[in-house]
Amino acid sequence: MLINLFGVLMSIEDTSEELKNIFGMSFGQAKYLERFIKSRNLSNLLELGFAHGVSSCYMATILKESGKGHLTTIDLMSAQYRKPNIEKLLTDLDLKDYVSVYYEYESYNWRLMNFIEEYDEPIFDFCYVDGAHDWNVDGFAFLLVDKLLKPGGWIIFDDMDWSFGSSPSMKNIDRVKNMPDDVKNIPHITKVFNLLVRTNPNYCNFEVTDFGWGIAQKRI
Repeated sequence: MLINLFGVLMSIEDTSEELKNIFGMSFGQAKYLERFIKSRNLSNLLELGFAHGVSSCYMATILKESGKGHLTTIDLMSAQYRKPNIEKLLTDLDLKDYVSVYYEYESYNWRLMNFIEEYDEPIFDFCYVDGAHDWNVDGFAFLLVDKLLKPGGWIIFDDMDWSFGSSPSMKNIDRVKNMPDDVKNIPHITKVFNLLVRTNPNYCNFEVTDFGWGIAQKRI
């Protein structure tokens, strides 16, 4: 567990207290993820989309409590300018040693391409997808992640029910207003999960949680 300034062991509950009022993964989701990661002995984690870095801090806390593992997380360059940003949160919580942060110009898919070129075999046993929420980006991301995910590894897609048209922060921007109605209103991640993940013979143990996560395991 983490050690705070008073020498007391910190839990994921303590991390949650430090992250309160910052947009990102809920504490309930973090507790679910803690059980998920620990029960499956997952240690080499990949995250696509981190925003402020709340979910990254939760995963790093889980790894530090377990005494092993590393998180690789990727987002757009614009994430550097969030207040607070991921670098500050990781530093404040003494978690930087457990996380490698990558910023990309257009999407995480370019970095995934680099990983595929760099590594001769799959390197991750878990992937958490909470990024573009876009069929074009995340459909291709799944293809790339599949090449990097170890047999027996797991993938979780966040925001299965999210759509551009229902997003308070996006529905009124020109790009979304100009979208065709189906592109605007259909949840893209649901399409990725149902049309690409569920139909892939290399995946099994599908689940959709009450809070909108789509979960699948790569067959051994």
